[in-house]
Amino acid sequence: MKNIFMLCTIFLLIASSLFAANNIGAGFILGDPSGLTAKFFMGKSDAIDIGIGESADDLYIYADYLRHFHGVFPINELVLYLGVGAGFHDWEKDNKNDHEEENRIDVRIPVGLEYTFTKVPIGIFLELVPALRIIPDVDFDIRGGLGARYYF
Repeated sequence: MKNIFMLCTIFLLIASSLFAANNIGAGFILGDPSGLTAKFFMGKSDAIDIGIGESADDLYIYADYLRHFHGVFPINELVLYLGVGAGFHDWEKDNKNDHEEENRIDVRIPVGLEYTFTKVPIGIFLELVPALRIIPDVDFDIRGGLGARYYF
């Protein structure tokens, strides 16, 4: 019982420090895909971005590792980021007499800018994401969008 209490205390201390530092953001993205996004910072410069949304009327899920480059621009709140990740696209196409369906896997390389306001914990971002489809065949695509996240 003492160990469980100690583990719960440690977990709460870690969780409260994460929330106090505005390390988690949740919001939306409009573009390709359009949907929900969440960003988890693992320090000042490294983050994981995950999202779920709609791309061409079909489900698209992604997860990216992002590296943030502070000080690139004279505006401190504006940060450049680059990353690498993967995307899953549940693609369906309906013709008059034909129905096609396939699952697609992309390798994603996001490049973006994020501006985080100093007085409110909100960030707005613009990103361009070249994507190389590797399953079921090889193809190239460009995704991207404009979005916002609330950090807590």
